Amino acid sequence: MKLHYYKDAIGNFGDDLNPWLWPQLFPKPIEQCFDNDTLFVGIGSLLNHKIPVEPPKKIVFGSGFSYGSLPKMNDLWQFICVRGPLTAKTLGLPHDKVITDSALLLLKVGNPSQKKSHKASFMPHHQTAKYDSWQEICDALDIHYIDPAAPVQETIDAICGSSVLITEAMHGAIVADAYRVPWIPVRRRPRIVEFKWQDWCLSLGIEHEFEWLPPAWSATIDLKWKRMMRPFTNSVAKARLQWLIRHGRRTLSSERNFRTVYSRLTDAFDKLITDTGI
Repeated sequence: MKLHYYKDAIGNFGDDLNPWLWPQLFPKPIEQCFDNDTLFVGIGSLLNHKIPVEPPKKIVFGSGFSYGSLPKMNDLWQFICVRGPLTAKTLGLPHDKVITDSALLLLKVGNPSQKKSHKASFMPHHQTAKYDSWQEICDALDIHYIDPAAPVQETIDAICGSSVLITEAMHGAIVADAYRVPWIPVRRRPRIVEFKWQDWCLSLGIEHEFEWLPPAWSATIDLKWKRMMRPFTNSVAKARLQWLIRHGRRTLSSERNFRTVYSRLTDAFDKLITDTGI
């Protein structure tokens, strides 16, 4: 079997969860599970035209639709579950295929320390991190900055060690919710897709709404007028982060919904292992 996931050149936490998590969950090495050419489609917005139409077989576990055009599906596809009801509706799947994002299974591989080392942490989208100077902003405010390209375990530990997480990265929110850390969703970049956030949030009965986040342009930004405006925009960015820590709406799925969904997800994964005799 081969893992099908997006590989960012610099690294991106949500995508990088795939090679970190699945080898810890499957009882055999990944390449020995199922047929050699089977694609396992797990964490991420992966259900699109980039998945090959022809063989091999595709096993979908907790993935979602968001980017690109719809995949061309046939009898080579096996849907165990998808990320949320919007994905199921878009792909024409029955509602019983909806569980949640499969990153929630990280709870099966251990519990990091819950000691709170950070009063607040901020995690940008991996594209925002490339062009903005949020680390500089966070350092000035004594807010812990979480690099979305950092190693997976380091990121999980940082999220668990935070009293609240302000996040533009959806899988930052997913991990925070899994470990019961209140989170505040923000959107700096217009390309951050509302669809995928709503898809996941609906799976857990969460009412989702982004908080506004201004730019924090890097000193190396190409446009001269942006460099000139940088002292002003970064001042606004600092003030906004401080406001969010004091007044931002904390989000957390209800304990009942969370436990119900997590139980369904673990049952589905255990059944997949049992039924295939891995």
